[in-house]
Amino acid sequence: MNEFQLTLTNHTAHQGMSISQLANRMGYDPLLFEKIVIGTNRQIPVDFFIRIGDVLDLTRAEKDSLASSWAFGVDRWNWPQSYEARQNDQPDERKAGETSKGY
Repeated sequence: MNEFQLTLTNHTAHQGMSISQLANRMGYDPLLFEKIVIGTNRQIPVDFFIRIGDVLDLTRAEKDSLASSWAFGVDRWNWPQSYEARQNDQPDERKAGETSKGY
């Protein structure tokens, strides 16, 4: 589960509704909405977060947190999150003049 999905699920659970119910109340097709939530569709409507905030009656801070989880979620980072992972990603040492394929 990505950070956005977790944050949104927490907000909907607090309101006693499901993600599908939220999609319906916002006027979205539940399948399209699910693709947006899980991150397979990154093209979202301009008023997406405003509509979520209105339906869930979120505070300004909660709306900001939700938008931040979408934009800056850990699952979107493309670099290693731990020191050990960074060590494993180090390139093998090569001799001068040698290409990465070894010839």
